[in-house]
Amino acid sequence: MDAKTSKIITIGRSFGAGGKTIGKLVADRLNIPYYDSELLKETAKNCSLNEKYLASVDEKEINDAVLYMSVGFMSPGYTSVRQIAANAQREVIEKIANEGPCVIVGRRANEILRERKNVVSVFVTASADYRAERIMEREGLDLKAATKKVLKADKERAAYYNQFGGPRWGEASTYDLCINTETFGDEKAAELIVRLVTN
Repeated sequence: MDAKTSKIITIGRSFGAGGKTIGKLVADRLNIPYYDSELLKETAKNCSLNEKYLASVDEKEINDAVLYMSVGFMSPGYTSVRQIAANAQREVIEKIANEGPCVIVGRRANEILRERKNVVSVFVTASADYRAERIMEREGLDLKAATKKVLKADKERAAYYNQFGGPRWGEASTYDLCINTETFGDEKAAELIVRLVTN
């Protein structure tokens, strides 16, 4: 029998910690929608940027000096690419949240929805060594390449999250629950989240 919840669950995660896997497990067990890369398609519909471009900057800091769109460069009406993408993504996340319980992975969803009382924010992490081992197994990389990928992705996610101000990415005090998958594993982590939102 499916567990029931009225909650929107946001999952932030360190790269390679299993956030996507855990998010899918939670959504399946609660029989609620799951959103991750699907948000890119919806965002693309809501702004003038194409999906391929959005994928290239997904959860990465956007450099306005390199690429921008404007209504009169640096005029009072100037709107950066970063802001266009951020605004469109915010609209999509808020629309999804208005539709009912769901799981949203990444994309600053916890910060965007922080004023809502029915949101439970989770951060999933583990040691860099453990995460590198997961990436080695998943992508067939050697330890050096996997470690480099883990550290680079974490840096990009932190820059993306932090560029808009507010709480810092991965700061434990800003989440309702932080889970170390090196200790609990994906299945147990999903079980902990399900228990939290159904009690």
